[in-house]
Amino acid sequence: MSDDPSSSHSAANPGRSGERSWLDRLLQSFSNSEPKSQEELLQIIKEAARNHVLDPEALEIIEGALGVSHLQVREIMVPRSQMVVIKCDEKPREFLPKIIESGHSRFPVIGESMDEIKGILLAKDLLPLLLEHREGLQSQRDTAPREHHPGEQTPECAAQGIP
Repeated sequence: MSDDPSSSHSAANPGRSGERSWLDRLLQSFSNSEPKSQEELLQIIKEAARNHVLDPEALEIIEGALGVSHLQVREIMVPRSQMVVIKCDEKPREFLPKIIESGHSRFPVIGESMDEIKGILLAKDLLPLLLEHREGLQSQRDTAPREHHPGEQTPECAAQGIP
């Protein structure tokens, strides 16, 4: 036996409430005991995060998943009649205004009907499209010859206050 107080059983060391000794943890690992409540499960998960078994993002996801059980469906889902959907044959010019106006982040992509879900469009996946469009405009601006008459300002210069 060791004289180290950390090796003593927690019952013999009541001053360490909330912390279990290594012996308690070892015995629990062999006892096959499962958490009896959601709080116990959350405690185990938080301990795993403290011990770097789980990263903070994984802990956050798990806590969020456990929290969903306390919500009602209407708090999470959009009613079918209020869904903003994208038809699979729509062009970006046709569906972008709907996406911007809705403010949602996920959009079902449908075929012939609302029951034929082809996939999900994430609004963030449209950002490269925006970037490509802006870069395309910039390269057109840089390479296209422009008629410029003396005394006339280009829109770019006017916006920057350059005569």
